[in-house]
Amino acid sequence: MFSPGWLMVIAGFLVLMVSWGSQFSFSVFFAPLAGEFGWDRASTSGVFSLSILLFGVGSIFAGRITDRLGPRYVVGAGGALMAGGLLLSSGIDSLWQLYLFYGVPTGLAASAGWGPLAAAVPRWFPARRGLAMGIMSIGISVGMMVIPFLSSHLITLFGWRTSFALLGLVTGTVIVGASFLIRNESPPAGQSGRGEERTTESPSSLPPRGWSLTEALGTRVFWMFFAGYLFWCTGFYMISVHLAVYGIDLGFSPAGAALAVSLIGGGSIAGKFLMGLLSDRIGHQRVMVMNLILQGLCIFGLIFSRGPFPFYLFSALFGFGYGGTGPQIPLVAAQFFGLPSLGAILGVLILSGQIGGAIGPLLAGKIFDLTRSYFFGFLAGGISVMAGSLLAVLLKAPAPNPGKEIRESFKIHRPGVE
Repeated sequence: MFSPGWLMVIAGFLVLMVSWGSQFSFSVFFAPLAGEFGWDRASTSGVFSLSILLFGVGSIFAGRITDRLGPRYVVGAGGALMAGGLLLSSGIDSLWQLYLFYGVPTGLAASAGWGPLAAAVPRWFPARRGLAMGIMSIGISVGMMVIPFLSSHLITLFGWRTSFALLGLVTGTVIVGASFLIRNESPPAGQSGRGEERTTESPSSLPPRGWSLTEALGTRVFWMFFAGYLFWCTGFYMISVHLAVYGIDLGFSPAGAALAVSLIGGGSIAGKFLMGLLSDRIGHQRVMVMNLILQGLCIFGLIFSRGPFPFYLFSALFGFGYGGTGPQIPLVAAQFFGLPSLGAILGVLILSGQIGGAIGPLLAGKIFDLTRSYFFGFLAGGISVMAGSLLAVLLKAPAPNPGKEIRESFKIHRPGVE
C-alpha cells in the first residue's frame, strides 16, 4: 500500500510527534513544579536547557552511528531512553533529580529522533524532498499542539506525577513500535519514495560530490550556518519554554496559556505543509529566510500582546514561521554538502541549535528573576532570530574544492609567486 520511503515518513511523523510533544510539554509542567517546590524560574528552566544542550551533544554521536548502522536502532533506543526518563521524573522530590531524570534522558533521547530521520528520509525522495520532509516534520507540530494541551488537562485531573508517568508509557510504546517501519538501507539508485526514476532536479539538486564532515568543517559557509542556527534556536526555545508561564503572568488561566503553546504546533502544521510545497518551487534557502524573519517579528509582537487576540495570533504565526524553517535546514545542508555524510554534518549543526536552545530559556529566566518582566528577555530573543535570518541570507554553496576557502585565508602571497 505504501512504498518504503513513505512508510519511513509515516514512522518519522509518529516518532517526532510523541518525542517532541513530550519534551515541549515541559512548558506546562513548569508552573506546577516551580510552585510546589518553590524553585525560581531560572533554575527550573535550566532543566529544559540541559535537555536541549544534550540533544545537541547527542546529535553528533547519533548522526555518526546513523551514517554507519542506519536509523532504526538509533530511533528505537532513543524511544526507550525517553520513556525511562519520563517515568523516573514522576517520582522526583528535588531539583537535582529533575535535572538527572528529565534533563539528561530526554535530551539524549531526542537526539536519536530528528537528526537520524532528517538524514535518512531525503535519500528516498530525490525530487520531492521539501514535501516529504514537510509531511514528516508535521509530526513535531501535531505533538507540540496536542500533547502539551492534553498534559495540562492531565495535570489538572491527576497531578504532574501521574502525567509524567503516562507520557513515559505512551512515548516508549509509540517510538519503539514505529522504529520497526524505518529502513536502515538506502533506496535503489535513482529511485524516489514512490519507486519512480529520478527526473529533473530543481531547487533540491545536490552537489556533484558529497562532502565529509571534516571537509565541511573547513568551509566558511558551515560556520555561518552553525552561527545562524544558534541565533535562531536561542529565540525559538526561549519562547517555547516561557510562553505558557508568560501567558499566566498576563492573566490567562493555565489551560488558556497552554493553548498558546498548542497554537505554535497548529500554526507550524500549516507552515510545514505549505512551505514544503513552496520550497520545492522557489528553493529551500529562500523559504528558510522568509520564515526566520516572520518568527522574529512575532516575538516582538508577543512582547506587546495584552489581550487574547494578539497573544494567540502571534503564537500561531510564530508557529507557522517555525514550521516553515525547521524542515528546510537539513535540505539546505544537503544542497550544500550532499547526502553521504549528512547525518554527521547535521549532528554538528544540531549541536549549534541546541546550544542556542540552552542559552535562550536560561537567559529569559534569569532576566525575569532580575526584572520581574519578560520584556528584555523576549526582546533579546527577537533580535537573536533576526540575526539568524541575516546570516541565512548570506549563505552560499561552498567552493567545489574542500577546504580551499580556509587554506586560501592562510596562504602567504609573495611577489611573483602564485
